[in-house]
Amino acid sequence: MPSRAYVFFDVDDTLLEWTTSWADVFAQVAGEAGVKVSVAQAWHLLRGAFAGVYAECVALHAASGDARAFWEDYDARLLLALGVTEDVPRHAERVIELLSRPDAVRLYPEVPEVLDELKGTGARLGIITSRPVARPDLERFGIYDWFDLVIDAFSARSVKSEGTMFAAAAETAAAEQRAAVHVGDSYADDVIGSRAAGILPILVDRHGRYPDADCLRISDLTPVPGIVANGASRRESTPPNTEPPS
Repeated sequence: MPSRAYVFFDVDDTLLEWTTSWADVFAQVAGEAGVKVSVAQAWHLLRGAFAGVYAECVALHAASGDARAFWEDYDARLLLALGVTEDVPRHAERVIELLSRPDAVRLYPEVPEVLDELKGTGARLGIITSRPVARPDLERFGIYDWFDLVIDAFSARSVKSEGTMFAAAAETAAAEQRAAVHVGDSYADDVIGSRAAGILPILVDRHGRYPDADCLRISDLTPVPGIVANGASRRESTPPNTEPPS
């Protein structure tokens, strides 16, 4: 029987793996600017900045659709917060340069097979991401055409924590009379956000960060087609803290 599911995916740390640490990059660039910053300090800032500074930058730049201007603004603000006060735009460009290297991010190996299998069942696929613009990297890794709907921060003019993206995804799935599923790596953003919109969350916990998560939890994407095919999209029928067989 063809699948009546609409399966949405997060991008970073779900479909794409960062091989370059953002905290390392900010600590390095601050050091190049003459400011000593530890990697731990950079991580602390990055974790705290997302809901505030990041959302502000989305609100400022979404209308123009200029992702480059967004990153210049966001990275400059973080460098200022780390104590960099001289020639900040140039150092922000350095952050962009380091994080834009071709080897800075890569596709998780199971992704093409999983997406192909889901499409083969008749499932519809979507993206929900707080990236300003998702398309460039999805195209670069050859997976953009698998997705029927891409909801990113600029198109939604919001970030995940504000709920707009999940509401739009739920409406799309409901309009097609499909059960909605969302796969992501963040409990706070992906699980809580999708649940609030009535979407079944699947937490991909590649590094065992959420052993007590009260939701479907998998260690990579391989089990997703089986979960969808077995009807878990109807309800969270798998007991908490278990990984469905792949």
